[in-house]
Amino acid sequence: MRVPFRTSWAFRLALVLTVVLGSLALISAPGPEYTVHQKAFYADPWVVAFVRPGLTITIQSASITSDGTIKVTFKLTDPKGLPLDRLGVTTPGAVSLGFIAAYIPTGKTQYVAYTTRTVTSSITGNSAVQAANDSGGTYQLVEDGTYTYTFKTKAPSGFSAFVTHAIGIYGNRDLEEFDLGVDLADAVYNFVPNGSVAAVPRDIIKTATCNKCHQNLSAHGETGRKSMEMCILCHTPQTSDPDTGNTVDMVAMTHKIHMGEELPSVQAGTPYQIIGFGGSVHDYSNVVFPADTRNCTFCHEQDTGAAQATAYLKPNMDACGACHDNVNFATGQNHANLPQISNNQCAYCHQPEGELEFDLSIRGAHTIPTFSRDLPGTVFNLVKVENAAAGSKPTVTFTVRDKAGVAILPSQLSRLSLLMAGPTSDYPSYVREDPRSAAQVSADGTYIYTMQNAIPAGAK
Repeated sequence: MRVPFRTSWAFRLALVLTVVLGSLALISAPGPEYTVHQKAFYADPWVVAFVRPGLTITIQSASITSDGTIKVTFKLTDPKGLPLDRLGVTTPGAVSLGFIAAYIPTGKTQYVAYTTRTVTSSITGNSAVQAANDSGGTYQLVEDGTYTYTFKTKAPSGFSAFVTHAIGIYGNRDLEEFDLGVDLADAVYNFVPNGSVAAVPRDIIKTATCNKCHQNLSAHGETGRKSMEMCILCHTPQTSDPDTGNTVDMVAMTHKIHMGEELPSVQAGTPYQIIGFGGSVHDYSNVVFPADTRNCTFCHEQDTGAAQATAYLKPNMDACGACHDNVNFATGQNHANLPQISNNQCAYCHQPEGELEFDLSIRGAHTIPTFSRDLPGTVFNLVKVENAAAGSKPTVTFTVRDKAGVAILPSQLSRLSLLMAGPTSDYPSYVREDPRSAAQVSADGTYIYTMQNAIPAGAK
């Protein structure tokens, strides 16, 4: 049974701890469930057991009526499924929430938000309409932890009920009162209002891919926006920065950020900046991508299950022009004097992959020379080791050829080493020998070499 608390959380916690500590014979302290990056990992286990830090948002359903009214039903729980009170009255920690509604227009691939705001720059005086969260909607309690939110924003008259729509909810659970920080979470729900077909969301890069580097992706402070699925509801072509005029569309912005100091515009002296809330300047001109920026599939991974993982093989001016920002598509400058007025002709020259590397295809143009399949390469193969007894000098037979099977002779090698080590428990020591001058070498690239150092007499 839930009892509304009227006392302070500190007093309530003291009462609970009194009961818990008086029952040590009946229960044991909970084991660690949090990582070293979370405050709960270091907190008193009894405080953690009482508060149960964490936040999970689950969207159960969404709808848009014929008059444009947008509703979403969702549930708030802790990580073990206990319902949470968003006001923080019957469970610890108030939960602040934000709501976004968006859709993918017919024939397009990116979302357009219904929920928007107009922002005016204090620097330039220019205004821009930006995707944003809803403001002024109403909540209805369905049951413990479950709510229906009705947006103040309405879908416009004549909206298409036949296309993919998305509702995004982001939130934070404030547990600073217990010195447990702020828990963040978000959720996105895709649906088609008339239910006639299945929703087809934008799904190109998974959050897990971003977290290879960003570890725990999160943006805009402690608001709860943590996933790629959430980010692309606002970072759309409709949204720009009125201070700099730069788009904050996810496609262009992320390519530019990761190019950083390699952007042609930056190298020409123009910094790449986005000015955010309160005039905060975010300068990405010194960003250095830790891999070769031609390695597209480091981010555009092909084995994550993303439905549109191969989208990077479809050229367009927004994506390509983000990195190659010295190209003027209108005039053809830095584009072989070939003007482009739309994306319709791009794929004629820039196919996914051509017959040759370093050509105009997507994969060809981004070939990293070190990994070129056209390099002759060096292929080693250890064929056998003979006379490998304790106290003896082993004879090693191996081959050195290129990828086509052509022999590579000692005179063509600037370095060649054989290493002998043991035991396998740790490999604490080894000998290294250069076999180029003493090996018997056949024309087919077969080397036979007897080590100058013997296996230790006491070796097992």
